[in-house]
Amino acid sequence: MISKKTIKKILSVSCIEDVIGDFVELKKSGLNYRGLSPFSNEKTPSFIVSPTKKIWKDFSSGKGGNIITFLMEHEHSTYVESLCYLAKKYDIKIDYTEKFSKIDHEEHEKLYLIQDYAKRFFINQLFFTKEGQKNGFNYLIQKRGFNMKIIHKFELGYAPLSWSLFTKQALEKGFKIRDLKKSGVTVFSKYYNNFFDCFRQRVMFPIHNLSGRVIGFGGRNIDYSYSKYINSSESDIFQKSKILYGLYQSKKNIIKEDLCYLVEGYTDVLSLHQSGIKNVVSSSGISLTVDQILLIKKFTKNIVLFYDGDRSGIQASLRGINMILEQGMNLRILFISNGEDPDSISKKYSISQLRDFLAKKSYNFVSFKQKIYEKFHQDDPIKKSFLVLNILNSISKISNVLQKELYLQEASKMLQIRQEILIHELERINKKNRKILPKVKAIHSKKKNQNTLLILEEKLIQLILNHGNKIIKKEKCNTTVFEEILHTFKYWNLRFSLNKNQEIFDKICLQKEKKGHLNEFNDKVNQKIYLLSKWDKKGIQVSSHEDHIDQYIMDLLLRYRSLYISKLIKKEIIHHHLTKDDDKKSFLKKIMYLTNIKNEIHKKLHRYV
Repeated sequence: MISKKTIKKILSVSCIEDVIGDFVELKKSGLNYRGLSPFSNEKTPSFIVSPTKKIWKDFSSGKGGNIITFLMEHEHSTYVESLCYLAKKYDIKIDYTEKFSKIDHEEHEKLYLIQDYAKRFFINQLFFTKEGQKNGFNYLIQKRGFNMKIIHKFELGYAPLSWSLFTKQALEKGFKIRDLKKSGVTVFSKYYNNFFDCFRQRVMFPIHNLSGRVIGFGGRNIDYSYSKYINSSESDIFQKSKILYGLYQSKKNIIKEDLCYLVEGYTDVLSLHQSGIKNVVSSSGISLTVDQILLIKKFTKNIVLFYDGDRSGIQASLRGINMILEQGMNLRILFISNGEDPDSISKKYSISQLRDFLAKKSYNFVSFKQKIYEKFHQDDPIKKSFLVLNILNSISKISNVLQKELYLQEASKMLQIRQEILIHELERINKKNRKILPKVKAIHSKKKNQNTLLILEEKLIQLILNHGNKIIKKEKCNTTVFEEILHTFKYWNLRFSLNKNQEIFDKICLQKEKKGHLNEFNDKVNQKIYLLSKWDKKGIQVSSHEDHIDQYIMDLLLRYRSLYISKLIKKEIIHHHLTKDDDKKSFLKKIMYLTNIKNEIHKKLHRYV
């Protein structure tokens, strides 16, 4: 953990208008600054920054907060990542409260410095050596048609033919061979008993993390005599399954368009960027993973698969469909002719024609699978039965009840099969999936959801025990922490899910009724459980800054209500399926009512839904 002293120093030194000014064009307006909202497409500036209060407010989206909340909202970074960003900007050394955290940070920093040095080395080789200009520029400009703007934007470089030029120069700069090997840019050969450069005679594609730091590389072969592409070996800062190439350069456009195109290769990203489609990322040549999907979900829920039009591209699209649907994403897939790919298509059309093409050629997964069937298996009833089951299997992955119903209607029309038959078959697939699903996994999933609710319950109990009598200032009248929690639970008819927590809460309520106020809670057992030091050891952080407790308690109660309603929605769905209730209108009405309440809560929490 970053020490409180360092956090205080970072926040005191950081200039809010300076930091936000890096992302939003601000103009002086009296004591404040004004600009266009980075969270919505507005024409009249409603984004206000107050240097004196050190806060910002976006009236178009309702978002607001301090310098940290801006970075978390705009850059989708964590609290710690936001602090590290500010520390780097203002050259503040970070002190850690625990020894192992400091060691980890120092080790990671070494790897970052090596990757940055490697990036600059490869750029220098591309621009200022004969070999780089002959091989690197010949491939990038002559063969692939990339312009200098794109080459600079993505910081492309070139690795020379030499076996160990990079390693020798890095050692001369003071880097240690142990760290170079750990970074993945230098490898050890047992056969020759020596160290060599990992990348040789390749065009280099630096891979950035969300804050723009280089964490690894992809290298494209020039002479085609061996592996076409190789990636950096995995390290503490680089895991291939958890990164997306081009996300750092594309994230603002993904947020702006509320849509992400997912392609397979590095050059696909570059070609589309050069053609004006800048909301695009790549899985870097590996099979799509859940972590990569969740990374996209941080920025948008809308994804378009844009893979090659050949068999392998179609198979990759089919593999990704269920994974994407399981994560609650809105999915469309581009269906393109064999022999075409994102690179060739981006060069074929102008920007307006390309956007028109992408809109017309993208299909939902039902239509996409139907088109594949028509292309490869026309009028084959056996193959069509497999198609139906395949589509229903994908529909079974959708958690949203309304979407599931609409896709069933779509499938019924397209496949010319009665909806009742599809529903019956879907129920059979769901039953089969429930049987196959390992019990341990089901228990783990339930435990995870339950734990989130329990953590919030324990935080509420802990707040009452430590700050129950503290006054909360509200618009109409002041109240206390305890009274606010009690009022919320009574008004919304809430109850703690864990009996122990409910018993403690009942005891506190009884004490309040008898004495009219809260004394220090004298239950030694519970005191032992809920002491702040104990909570720190469990990794649960409760704000000790009493001046922020008003906002903290409100957010905590909103989060608790959100989880509670999610639990009610699941109960309604399970009850509907178990009882096979025919009254679908009543069921959907309940679900929509609960979902609307949940959405309102999320708006107050400034979340996207």
